[in-house]
Amino acid sequence: MGDSRFYLIRRLPAHLLLVVLLAPALVRAQVAGGGSPALNAVPIVAPALPASPRRLADFVAVARLNSPQLRELRNQVGQNRLDSLRRKAQNGIQVNGTGAAVVYPSITRSNGEAVAGYDPAITNGGNYAAVAQASKPLFNRALLQNDYRILGSQGQVLRNTAQLTALDLRRSVTDQFLTAYAAQLQMSFAQTLLAQLRQQDRQLRQLVEAGIFKQTQYLSFYLSVRTQEVVLEQNRLAYRRELGTLRTLAGVADTAVVTLETPASPPRLPLAGLLAPAQRQFTLDSLRLQLDRQAVDVAYRPRLSAVADAGLQSTSYRPRALSRSLGVSGGLLLSVPLFDGHQRQLQYQRLALSEQSRQGYRDFLTVQRRQQYEQLEGQIRAADALLARIREQLRVAEALVAATRQQLATGDVVILDYLNVLTSYRTLQFSLSQAETDRLRSLYALDYLAEY
Repeated sequence: MGDSRFYLIRRLPAHLLLVVLLAPALVRAQVAGGGSPALNAVPIVAPALPASPRRLADFVAVARLNSPQLRELRNQVGQNRLDSLRRKAQNGIQVNGTGAAVVYPSITRSNGEAVAGYDPAITNGGNYAAVAQASKPLFNRALLQNDYRILGSQGQVLRNTAQLTALDLRRSVTDQFLTAYAAQLQMSFAQTLLAQLRQQDRQLRQLVEAGIFKQTQYLSFYLSVRTQEVVLEQNRLAYRRELGTLRTLAGVADTAVVTLETPASPPRLPLAGLLAPAQRQFTLDSLRLQLDRQAVDVAYRPRLSAVADAGLQSTSYRPRALSRSLGVSGGLLLSVPLFDGHQRQLQYQRLALSEQSRQGYRDFLTVQRRQQYEQLEGQIRAADALLARIREQLRVAEALVAATRQQLATGDVVILDYLNVLTSYRTLQFSLSQAETDRLRSLYALDYLAEY
């Protein structure tokens, strides 16, 4: 199974191998120089962001700055660096101090026969000690290198997880921004239509007073104006609600009603493939499984440590005895694993099952991302065709509204027909805003799949 993992890594592209194997290469160089792997996180510089953002990029930047998940992941990257420094310290000389003052009382008869108590041949009557002991692992370069590689792999996983979290956050904020922007467009269309109706209302009053239209016809138009006022208030409330949701998601503490700027279309990029953060996670998992297997192999190697101590040890607490019990000692400790019930093979089997699961998830996600990309491209092509048709119909509707308004001023068109034309025009405007928003959603979803 170990050879199969090496074969899998060898088949990766050269530029991906450089990314995946960069941390272990740095570890080898630093271990040779006596250092620890460089796992410093990229410093986060807080940009100057507006208190009440209006652009999509500003909302995304504020959301990333305020996200507790991203802050926690940055802290975990810092903890990973501290773990590497801690592992380096563990490989150095360790000094421990111990002290003991133990008395073993015994009861004896007058003839010296023991009645109660430990055998003096074992206890010597007591144990009084104050010893400082130093130890240092020897010939553990392979173990240290593998531990550093595991820590480096953990740092890569944390940074990739942070990138995935930031990508998911950007997706959520962008989706809500488009929802709020669509609500703003509806409110703007309603305001424009209401302004047109109010302007037309003044003209119709003059026509009614001149006897060109009946009072009942004007009342129908007046009811449409009042209905449009209600629609505008509903659209305004919907926009405030969606804007509040967007601010809550981004962590913006503001309640003022602002106008969102029109979001720009993202560039059309190809599918990221294995370089995508979601795909890179499986490559990092493969590397981690290989390091776990190496850790199993290293754990079964003999271990040698140098030990030395200095202090005093005595069986008597009398000062004269203590003064003559000072000493030092030194030597080597060797640990050789012999038999553990075949636990090594069981660990190999567990890693093999994990590798099968990893390959299954990776293959499924690869196919899924390709399908999503092709589906989104088809949706964008359909949206472009739909937008072209709606814009053409909207030009015709605008011309029809203008012509009908002129005929209405002379009484050649009844008010009901004019209202029907306005309703059709507003419906086309609503369809246009929905189609543009849906196209932007598909474009940004395509951009997420192209994220490196």
